[in-house]
Amino acid sequence: MHPVLPLYSVFLALALLGLRMSRPEDRTMVWLSAWGAMSVVLVAATFREIKGDTWRYYIVFAQMSDLSFAQMWELTDNNWLFAVTNWLLAQLGTHPLWLFLPVTLFCIVLTRYSLRQLLGPTSTAVAIILYSAYPFFVFYIANGIKQGIAMVLLFQGYVTLYRLGLKRSVVWFLLAPMFHTGATLVFPCIILHWLFWRSQFGYRRALSLSFGIMIICVILSAIGYNKDAMSFLESYAQFSRSYEVYFMEASEFGYKAGFRLDFTIFSLLPFALAAWLRTQGRGLSYQLSGWWINLYTLLACLYHLFSFAPFADRFAGFGWYLIPAILVIMLVDCGSQQARRKVVAAFAVLNVLIFQFYTGYSIRVEF
Repeated sequence: MHPVLPLYSVFLALALLGLRMSRPEDRTMVWLSAWGAMSVVLVAATFREIKGDTWRYYIVFAQMSDLSFAQMWELTDNNWLFAVTNWLLAQLGTHPLWLFLPVTLFCIVLTRYSLRQLLGPTSTAVAIILYSAYPFFVFYIANGIKQGIAMVLLFQGYVTLYRLGLKRSVVWFLLAPMFHTGATLVFPCIILHWLFWRSQFGYRRALSLSFGIMIICVILSAIGYNKDAMSFLESYAQFSRSYEVYFMEASEFGYKAGFRLDFTIFSLLPFALAAWLRTQGRGLSYQLSGWWINLYTLLACLYHLFSFAPFADRFAGFGWYLIPAILVIMLVDCGSQQARRKVVAAFAVLNVLIFQFYTGYSIRVEF
């Protein structure tokens, strides 16, 4: 058993108890329990065993302490803001905590800030519960640090786009590639979403068009033509050797690439949940749930277009990261307390199992 699992399970149980009650103090218990559960996971992530991608990040970070700013800048070929952040933190010390703690705090604080702009306190706490053991949140904090930072910046960009429009969101979208240049892959999805999602175009038509694009991408992946379709990007990957890996043979890394039914089914889960929630409470609206489902549909295309690549799940992460947030948005939209309790109860059980048998392997604790 993972050493923090018992305490994590207690917090989940308290959150479930609080959701079954209606007094203000019970809602406070939900909030405290949700953040207790998330804190347990984040502490484990911060004090985790250093290995794999985490070790590579740490080696680069430690080397930064011996470089002047000019030397650091000369050696940086992309991800400029991440390199500057690394360099600044390394001037404070080279203990792993000088890197991992600020990254962890930044990711969770910005995620909470983004959620709070869309949801009330209790619904934000529900989202925190769903994210607390969610692999595509925890993994990117623990291992894929650059992409983890980029994804939380993109999420804030999506929230700003939804609330305030394209002009106000651009700064967030431009910041993300400065930490992880792969974030530029979401730009076509954002543009298509912005172009499609207009009342004069028709929300139903926009969803149908976006879903049609995703089906085409799934077909390209299933027949193996997606690599040829994306081959034009290979020349652009040459500007950084770190991205050449995605156009190499996956077998060289022991990675199972190509069309994967399990990944495809997982990508489609939000649509199944949306179909169920349409029958609950007051149903789902185009203005709220529809907006986020349409965005997710286009982001889900990224995995299917790049399923041939080694570590293709990293492309999927740009869409999969949003699933818990979108689910809670749909729960708020349908307004069914019973549905919310069912979903949180199901996730509480799943979180315990996922944390023990999957997520926990990436955050083996070293106190």
